[in-house]
Amino acid sequence: MRSRLYLALAAAVALWIAPATASPAPPGIRKLHVEGGAVHAAVGASGKQVRLTLDPELQRAAERLLARSGAPEGAIVASDVRTGRILVWASRGKRDYVATPVAPSASLFKIVTAAALLEGGKVNVATPVCYTGGMSAITARDLLGRGSTCTVFGEALGRSINGVFARLAGRHLTAADLRRKARDLGFDGEVPIDVPVAPSTAEIPSDALGLARAGAGFWSGRLSPLGALFAMQTIANDGERVRLSLLAPPGAQAGGDAPAPRSTDGRGLRPEVARTLRSMLEVTTRRGTCAKAFRKPDGTRALGTMPVAAKTGTLVGGSPSRMFSWFASFAPSDRPEIAVSVMLANDIAWRTKANLVGRELLEIYFGRRRSGPVARRR
Repeated sequence: MRSRLYLALAAAVALWIAPATASPAPPGIRKLHVEGGAVHAAVGASGKQVRLTLDPELQRAAERLLARSGAPEGAIVASDVRTGRILVWASRGKRDYVATPVAPSASLFKIVTAAALLEGGKVNVATPVCYTGGMSAITARDLLGRGSTCTVFGEALGRSINGVFARLAGRHLTAADLRRKARDLGFDGEVPIDVPVAPSTAEIPSDALGLARAGAGFWSGRLSPLGALFAMQTIANDGERVRLSLLAPPGAQAGGDAPAPRSTDGRGLRPEVARTLRSMLEVTTRRGTCAKAFRKPDGTRALGTMPVAAKTGTLVGGSPSRMFSWFASFAPSDRPEIAVSVMLANDIAWRTKANLVGRELLEIYFGRRRSGPVARRR
């Protein structure tokens, strides 16, 4: 059983799939097929058979969503929060955009800044912050004076308020603080996974204005969707860095119903900081930058009363010029099951953004949780 979906997937991951004990990667995948409800690949010149952790039906759904988006390039990657098992690895375009840091991290980098501020004890959710400007850029003038608009820090991440993060980063953090937390959360370097991937990069200037701009997410580095996924999964696991896996362990059952081994790679956040970030990320879908995307045309809320933690990001640039949009999330935020990361690199004229695509994938996942193989019973 073969399809365009699996041929596309073969092209996407050919340079990344490798036997667990071999390095560098073998010369690619010779055959990809579904057997017994699981995705298999023949890897390398020897034709070694490898079973992937991907869920075939959720993978198909992600491929359809990417195709329907009309974006020239894009990617969707999803994982089981508890085990780190990769459920979706879907890419659109001329290369594998799941594990390649092409897009600027944009406002997703505010997660790094918020984490560094909270871990340093500089702020809490009730800390009042006043700011000026920052809608589309941060200038030196925006950092002066008290600021004409005020909010509390607990609302700033979900509403993605540039001025708040620029001021707080410039006032309380160093470039080293941001680089260290970027590495902890997958925004800098390689994420822990059982296949070779390209490292994301965090570029943090040391000058005051450059640091403030980076803290607010203005061109503070290149991030892969896999890196964004790892950040959300780390927050969902109360700060524990759970290793991701794309290669199914020997003896794993098709469909992922059997418990998968869980491997950790240290701690990226203190538990109390991760829980605070979780509450701040819930603002995104309730009344923040993603609230509209989580409302259906009839006014009802997508996913009903289920709490969803998420962060969005949008930035225009590159060559050719692209409108990059991000959606990184996990749900339910109070008892996390799935983490999802979506990146779309649209033309300036675009059809849809990453937050709508991500919401639809979550709806598909939870819509089938009772009877389908996508959902894993707990």
